[in-house]
Amino acid sequence: MVSFPSGSDDDALAEFFYDSPEEAIRHCVHLGPQFFLDTQPYPPVVTIIRGFEQHAGEADEAGYDCTEGAMTESIPVNEFMLYTELGVMPVSFEPWDKHTDNWADRPDELDCGDCGQCEHLYFTGKIPGL
Repeated sequence: MVSFPSGSDDDALAEFFYDSPEEAIRHCVHLGPQFFLDTQPYPPVVTIIRGFEQHAGEADEAGYDCTEGAMTESIPVNEFMLYTELGVMPVSFEPWDKHTDNWADRPDELDCGDCGQCEHLYFTGKIPGL
C-alpha cells in the first residue's frame, strides 16, 4: 500500500493498493513517496527505496535488497514511524527525479561535513528504462 498525505487536515489520505512490491516501486518512482507499506509479511514492514543499481550486485554490496533494480530496505512499521518522527530517518514524499538521480526534494549534495550522519541521504542511481 502506498499512502500519500492530503493537502490539508480535513482531507483523507490517498491510498493505493498493489499486488506486488514491483508495482508499488513503480508508483513511488513516478508519483512518490520514497517508501511503501508491505502488508504481505507479518508483522507488516515499510520498504524504503534507497536508489537504483548501476551494475548487477550493487545493492548487495551496499547492504540493501534488490527489487527490479531498485535498492530497497525493509523495516518494521513501528521502527519506521519512530525513526521518521524523530527525524533520524528522513524520507521523501516526492517522485524520483531522473535529471538529478535523486528524490525530487533532495539536493545533489548535502553540506554537512564528513561526520557520516547524513550518509543515508544520498539516494543515487539511474532507473532502468528511463
